[in-house]
Amino acid sequence: MRHGYTTMEEIRTHMAHQLDAFTVMDVGVYGDYGMDTANEIIHLEDELDDAYCKETILWMFDYARRWDNAYIEPALNRLIDTWLNTEE
Repeated sequence: MRHGYTTMEEIRTHMAHQLDAFTVMDVGVYGDYGMDTANEIIHLEDELDDAYCKETILWMFDYARRWDNAYIEPALNRLIDTWLNTEE
């Protein structure tokens, strides 16, 4: 995690003014915030070598829930489980 946030509440509170423009543009190309997109982003994680800001991606999926919560929330939860709900 680029900014060190460990909860969605921290991301909701702090990320709006810290979004990574490259991540926004690259993820925005998918045009979809569903499970397939979330899984592809997770799958690409090793290849991207921290090129994407995970907090920005989480913020984007969380914000997109305003349009279609039932469709997007499972994808957001998958990202949260992968990146935030990890045991050390």
